Amino acid sequence: MWEYPFGQQINARGEEDYAKCITPVDLRDHYKSYKHSSSSKQVKQVVRRNAKQVRDVVLTSWLPQRMDPHISSKNANFYLNTPKGGRNAILYVDFVYTQLIRHTYVLLHSLNVSKRKGKKFNFSKIFTYKYNYKPCEEHQVGKYLDHYNISSDLAGETAQRGSKANFNMCIYLPTEKEVDILFIVQKLHKYFHFNLYVPITTEENSLFFFPFDLHNNLLVKHRFGIFVPYLYLHHCAEGGTNRGSSLHLNLSPSNLVTDTLYDFSFTERENIFFIPLLAYNNYGARVGSGKGYYDRALRQGGEEEEKKNVKVSLSLEVLLYEIDFLEPTDILLDYVVNERGVYHFVS
Repeated sequence: MWEYPFGQQINARGEEDYAKCITPVDLRDHYKSYKHSSSSKQVKQVVRRNAKQVRDVVLTSWLPQRMDPHISSKNANFYLNTPKGGRNAILYVDFVYTQLIRHTYVLLHSLNVSKRKGKKFNFSKIFTYKYNYKPCEEHQVGKYLDHYNISSDLAGETAQRGSKANFNMCIYLPTEKEVDILFIVQKLHKYFHFNLYVPITTEENSLFFFPFDLHNNLLVKHRFGIFVPYLYLHHCAEGGTNRGSSLHLNLSPSNLVTDTLYDFSFTERENIFFIPLLAYNNYGARVGSGKGYYDRALRQGGEEEEKKNVKVSLSLEVLLYEIDFLEPTDILLDYVVNERGVYHFVS
């Protein structure tokens, strides 16, 4: 039986160590005279198939396991104290998300994302992972809609009003087989000001971005089985214009849904995109679903506009491939966050 490659104590490192977890990867020489291989597409298809198999093994066989079944019960680093004075073993999934939260905090701090006053991050806190999505009973739906005064057709309150965020941050609404960025963002919302958006896939296979309220969100399974905010569907039903087919800039007034009903507004800022992936390599390239949504959306503003966007992916080290599969249409990531640290790709 393979040993899951996280055999380290959860709190073996202190805050000063985490501050050094960003590793620069200088790719300027690599891409200076880079020539794309004609076999990249085929290589990527193989990597995609392999990564799906690895991911499924990780999700079903590794992450649900205890941190170390052979560890001595005297070692408190592998246990959580319970309210009743007992102790529960840390699962690998708790370790992974604790590390991802810690490393993402360090990354956002290094990017100077606006922080909430008086909130100090606790690097010794261990987070117990819980899947975010839970079924909403029919009688509960009204509570969410009342928050926006949808029934009375009046302007509602959202977290966007009076936001102190200095970045527009686009996250994805994860499936059960993707890194749960909602869980991570919810934990970090205590420390940072977030102005959040989520991507919507159009029938024309484009992306546009809809404002997302972290605390008052009702999600509905939509096209391709992907969740979207209920407010988006309400917006469409009320005659809102789907401008996804006429994108020409990414995350700008031209492709953002804004509506007085929801009191959504848009301010031109730098953008941080958290982009889902299946696999990545040590050259800053990623393997996604294969449909090219993000590659097209983030390239449409041109090279100068693309440089304004910070492109980040969250993943696991086991999905890192030491093989080149970059295609001419692919975007390069600026950062990859995994349970070991943060890779900063400089290209």
